[in-house]
Amino acid sequence: MSKQKLTILSVNTRSGISQKSGRPYTIREAQCILEQSVDGVSSIIVGVINLPEKLAESPAGDYLAEFALAQGNGQDAGRLVPRIVSLVPFGNVRAQPKVEAKAA
Repeated sequence: MSKQKLTILSVNTRSGISQKSGRPYTIREAQCILEQSVDGVSSIIVGVINLPEKLAESPAGDYLAEFALAQGNGQDAGRLVPRIVSLVPFGNVRAQPKVEAKAA
């Protein structure tokens, strides 16, 4: 698995009925900026990646994204494609105030 800094700019939802199976589908595509370093050379890649169901409600922001390769489907059938397996907020995350118990 690989971890990279990923900035989600927005998430677009596409839905419809599959022509092949006749079943409804929903796809959430995150418009992103990926910052990566390979062999000490940094690069920025702008593109779209599908979000898994468990991360579908992720808001725009900076994340440390963990990727794994998986077998694609649809147009990518039989190809190995990257899939996001986790998103962790990246950078300065504001600390939440502690709720103090009230004295009885």
